[in-house]
Amino acid sequence: MKKNILYIVLFFVFFAVGFLISKEFNKKNTVVKRTQILLGTVVVIQVRNFDEDKANDAISKAFAEIKRIEDLFTTYRNAGEIYKINHSSDTVFTVDDEVFGLLKTGDSLWQISGGAFDLALESVTKVWGFDSDEPAVPENDSLKNAMENSGWKNVELIERKKIKRKNKVKFNFGAIAKGYAVDRAIEILKNENVTGALVNAGGEIKVIGKDWKVGVQHPRNPNSLILKLDLKEKSVATSGDYEQYFEVNGIRYHHIFDPATGFPAKGLQSVTVISKSNTWADAVSTAAFVLGKEKGFEFVKSLKGTEAFFVDSLGNEKMTDGFNKYLIEKIIDSN
Repeated sequence: MKKNILYIVLFFVFFAVGFLISKEFNKKNTVVKRTQILLGTVVVIQVRNFDEDKANDAISKAFAEIKRIEDLFTTYRNAGEIYKINHSSDTVFTVDDEVFGLLKTGDSLWQISGGAFDLALESVTKVWGFDSDEPAVPENDSLKNAMENSGWKNVELIERKKIKRKNKVKFNFGAIAKGYAVDRAIEILKNENVTGALVNAGGEIKVIGKDWKVGVQHPRNPNSLILKLDLKEKSVATSGDYEQYFEVNGIRYHHIFDPATGFPAKGLQSVTVISKSNTWADAVSTAAFVLGKEKGFEFVKSLKGTEAFFVDSLGNEKMTDGFNKYLIEKIIDSN
């Protein structure tokens, strides 16, 4: 069986090195830039117009915060609360405020998206093998069993800091944790009195200060951009079928699942969302991707302070009215 696997780490190494665009400065201005592998991707932090030693110290603290969040929400190793919940036989859990806060956000998005956003799909992710080096289309019985043990409908927030689950539901915060980590890193930098910074966690980007120009990856041409944006002190997140995928007989299977079917969502190549909160942008881009071009577009339009750019499965593009104010350039694909 022929499989073509493209992993997000390899892609965004190229993206971070070659396609991050920032405003040119004169020689008196300094930019301190560092990179680490965290959250399963390449994380880049840039600080400008700041004492170099203080900038490095602030960046180290921001990276430490991202690592803390990775450990808290990982499903891959026994490092934090989510791993322990997923490997417990209990049905009722008391979680800390931070985890409960993201669970509440997930619950709200599940409701307003009609179930398109779902933090309880870890069993589906595992049966498809996207947590391994050999993802593959699962057998029908295996997927059916995974679906029976998945879904936010089996989760209840019963009181402050307490949750209850049915069956053997397991959690996966992959659709929201990167955005949350970016928000937290930005807060750390602000607390260090940084006035100009950019944090990029595999395409989830947030800035401090004006005049940060960023590029958005073309969903079919990894060496090209599709958009150049001026974030205007906002943040951007993209969900796409090119981040983690494999192909069988010309069919692309990716890691963004439709909770209703357990199969990869259809109809779109990518959704790019701009919002003040990167946590929100990250989660909304996933929900909109699952909903598809038309329903996803109407969903984003219903959300205050949220704009989006869609590329459908045929390469057709569509953007909400307010997205245009962040657009520097729409790049025409020459291939």
